[in-house]
Amino acid sequence: MAPFYTFSPKTTTISFTWPKEITGLERIALSAQGDLQRILSAFFARPIVLALIYSNTFTKRGETLEPLSLPNSNAVAAASPEVPIVQNRQVHLQCGGKVVCVATSTVKISSPRCAHLFLEEKYGIGQLFSKLGATPSFELLDVGIGGHNDMEKGMGGSQLWRRYRLSGPEIECEILEVFASREMFSQGETWLEGRGQILTSSRPRTSNALLWFAFLSMVLFEVYMYTTRSSRC
Repeated sequence: MAPFYTFSPKTTTISFTWPKEITGLERIALSAQGDLQRILSAFFARPIVLALIYSNTFTKRGETLEPLSLPNSNAVAAASPEVPIVQNRQVHLQCGGKVVCVATSTVKISSPRCAHLFLEEKYGIGQLFSKLGATPSFELLDVGIGGHNDMEKGMGGSQLWRRYRLSGPEIECEILEVFASREMFSQGETWLEGRGQILTSSRPRTSNALLWFAFLSMVLFEVYMYTTRSSRC
């Protein structure tokens, strides 16, 4: 597989076989390398908040995963490449109280420093790489349009999703992200504030009904005035 991101002294290239329907704004979000929150915050001009939905934590010994109860300072101190800590988790990225992305991930941690930041200080994955001052290795595995099994029902709209891998010397992550709706990229703040209906056909029908009501009211008023004048004559 060709590298996703390459550069030379004067040239930078992103190489991926994108679905032809995907827009430029969507490609920017799908290319995020551990900094999706920053990109979405810039796009919406609002904070992006992580809400933890669930997490299941284990200690890995060989091929065996042993459940790990938290907090557990001994396990954090013992994290190593030989005995890493593994966590399966799901978070919602929220903006203005609305879910914009659901991220489901498997995170493998192999150092006490990284385990402390992630499990005790509660840093998100993107913030963790920033805190470590490390640029993660990034591999975009798959991109798709349409519903996905890991997306909660009721989000609405045509969804966009990606699977990718982030890795560094002390941490490895495989992540599935499902964006709530492609409309968020085309409508921006309008979608975020729930005003997307103004772009659908329901609004014109409402406007037409009001126009017809006003027209009929005027006709009835004219008929009433004509009848009144005729009766006086």
